[in-house]
Amino acid sequence: MAEELFRFFKNVEGRLMLATRDSQGNPRYQIWFDYTRNLVNEIREGDLVAIQNFAPIEGGVPYSVLSLTNVLPIHYALGKTEEDLKGYPGHVMEAAKNIAKDWKDQVDEPTEDVTKIVCEAVPTFLEFVDVPKGGVTDKPIREETAIPMPGEEAKLLGRPMVSRIVNLGIDREKENVISVGSLLRDDQIEVLLKVEDFIKVHFGIFGFTGVGKSNLLSTLIDRTLSSRETTKIVLLDVMDEYKGILFDQFLRKEVFSELIILDVESLPGPVFDYINGGYQKGPEEFAVRSFLDTLLLPRSLKSKTLLDAMRERTPDVLKKIRIVVESRTVAELRSDLEEELLKGSISPETRNAIRGALDRIFGAEGNSPLTPAKARELLNKHVPSGIGGVKPELKGTALTRIEAVEAELKRIAGSPEVKISDKLKTDIGSVISDLNDRRNPSLYVVSAFQPEAVLGFSAALAWSLFGTRRVRALTEPLVSFVADEGDLFIPASAEKESETARAKAAIEMLSRRGRKFGIGVGIATQRVAYLDTKTMGQLHTYFVSKLPRSYDRDAVSAAFGLSETQFAPTFKFRSGEWLLVSHDATGLKGVPIPIRAPNAEDRIRVNLKIAKMVKD
Repeated sequence: MAEELFRFFKNVEGRLMLATRDSQGNPRYQIWFDYTRNLVNEIREGDLVAIQNFAPIEGGVPYSVLSLTNVLPIHYALGKTEEDLKGYPGHVMEAAKNIAKDWKDQVDEPTEDVTKIVCEAVPTFLEFVDVPKGGVTDKPIREETAIPMPGEEAKLLGRPMVSRIVNLGIDREKENVISVGSLLRDDQIEVLLKVEDFIKVHFGIFGFTGVGKSNLLSTLIDRTLSSRETTKIVLLDVMDEYKGILFDQFLRKEVFSELIILDVESLPGPVFDYINGGYQKGPEEFAVRSFLDTLLLPRSLKSKTLLDAMRERTPDVLKKIRIVVESRTVAELRSDLEEELLKGSISPETRNAIRGALDRIFGAEGNSPLTPAKARELLNKHVPSGIGGVKPELKGTALTRIEAVEAELKRIAGSPEVKISDKLKTDIGSVISDLNDRRNPSLYVVSAFQPEAVLGFSAALAWSLFGTRRVRALTEPLVSFVADEGDLFIPASAEKESETARAKAAIEMLSRRGRKFGIGVGIATQRVAYLDTKTMGQLHTYFVSKLPRSYDRDAVSAAFGLSETQFAPTFKFRSGEWLLVSHDATGLKGVPIPIRAPNAEDRIRVNLKIAKMVKD
């Protein structure tokens, strides 16, 4: 039995000294280990410990499983808090000088009672039964039935049991799962996510600048598109940051991918001339150079070798660009304007005057395409004699509202009169058709010069996809709408009738109702405190890294029920290190798991070398 315990547990034991609750009522524990210099480097946040609990012993010893959230060596000559340092300064300084020897001398054996390793821990709400026979896989794991015993030994769990608990109930061979990285504590233990639960019940990525947010999102996109079942990703790239970190994804033969551009102004001139002119070899060099110059690339990918590989494959990426062209007719514009202008409380006479003015402005144009030239024609025809011919006695409300028509026509008339090749054009209908096609995974990266354009497009696309699936009772394939800079899409407040308000309503709708039809939402941002809490509360999987502002941490804590103790590990995180919490997609439910995500730059480096050798 002793040999079995040694394999099952690490040969490290502490003791549960305190069981209490935090200000939110969550269980909180304190465990002490005897200090040695080796041990303080071995115990880490995220380690799992087992403590015998009060459950009846029936066929084996029941152990509660706790997760360490904070590890700190303490010397009781100095105490544990700032209050303990407020004695006579000379005495405090002398004590500090003397304790250094205690730290240094206890390398692998504890010899002093005044040095301890004090650990904070939270429950996993799981327990296992240490049965007398069998190996690690034979020990049943179940929901916790009793609390751990204060004063009992706390045993660090070994790798086999930790791996079982972290990925509890996940069958990699039978389920559609992806690896999101390894345990921060042990890079030999992969952390798995169930793709369907990850997407359908929504996810969030929250971290300050420099923590690797885009790197992580790039990895999640890559691995989700590579999963066992067909998945579609729509990335709403407001700041146009992801073309570089996803460059290799546009070279994948098995993935249908498009760079959706919402306005020609978003493209460098040489790029547009090249793709609009039929991909002629003459301007290709200038197009490639302009495209690469506008990519936001990590420093490690700017080596000559990798840039040469990217330069060689950029023409293939440029062929994935599609441009959404405004396809409204004059009649559709008139209908939209009428709905807007007749809102609110206005007199019947004013209402009739507005309708009459719209009739005079748009006449029998009907289904004529709403081009800049057509808008200029309408302006030249009606503005000189007074927009809409509104009667002088109705010039108040009626004229004020009709003037909005002139402003909208001027906006359209001022749009560039550019002839776009038919093969570059796309529209929402084409995207919807592919999002409902189960034959291949797809990636759409949507960007524009004006963020409002992305907001408006996302709202139209979301409502259209949801409506189509509801009418046709479709639940597959899985689709994830991922909003980078999520605070622009779901702010706490938005001006009525703005593109922000429309996008927010669409994302909120998907977060509440999309899962029924296989549609999920992803939110990535560093400005958590600006998010709408109702939508945040719908996210069931979240990655949290360093959030130096207390109000951002408070927002995450309020939305997801994380305590300050559970946040503690993030203060030490470096780029690429995350606290993963999921209520559905991971094996360990609702418990923070410190992970190290793969470096997307390594993936791109490898894929570019392959892509350089293997062309379409």
